[in-house]
Amino acid sequence: MLSVPALRQVRPVADQARLDAAGRQANLAGALGVVPGWRRTVRDARVLLVDDVVTTGATLWAAADALHLGGADVLGAVAVARTPLRRQERAGGRRE
Repeated sequence: MLSVPALRQVRPVADQARLDAAGRQANLAGALGVVPGWRRTVRDARVLLVDDVVTTGATLWAAADALHLGGADVLGAVAVARTPLRRQERAGGRRE
């Protein structure tokens, strides 16, 4: 297994602290890309994403999309911890 800094932010993103799940996903859509020096390594690589904390999964989705566009086969993701969804998010955006 090899850990590499193959992704980078390719456009500015907003602070995600106050965004709901849909907002976070929209905020990060297309925001990550493969570092040019890693494109050859990523192409046709089998990748397992690792994250420290998962809140909504938006960062992992953005990373997986960027790697897939770079030609990688993203096998899945693991995280050390996750945060529980707020009641508002669980209810599909309705306030409880």
